[in-house]
Amino acid sequence: MTHEELIARAREHAHVFEKGVSYDARVADFERVSVQETVIVRFESSGRDDSIRVFLDRASGDFIGAEYHPLG
Repeated sequence: MTHEELIARAREHAHVFEKGVSYDARVADFERVSVQETVIVRFESSGRDDSIRVFLDRASGDFIGAEYHPLG
């Protein structure tokens, strides 16, 4: 996908922030847009049903975010 196509797809998904939230975060209000390649490092165990995902910048390894998923 091109950067433009990725940005269009991201805008579709980002609209969830505009629905029923207590803060004003309209996608159209953010004029600077960039595309960042990321990797997801997923930590799992065969004895557990949960996992941790860590998101890193692919080029630099800088931390982007992390998520805990209680059901794998």
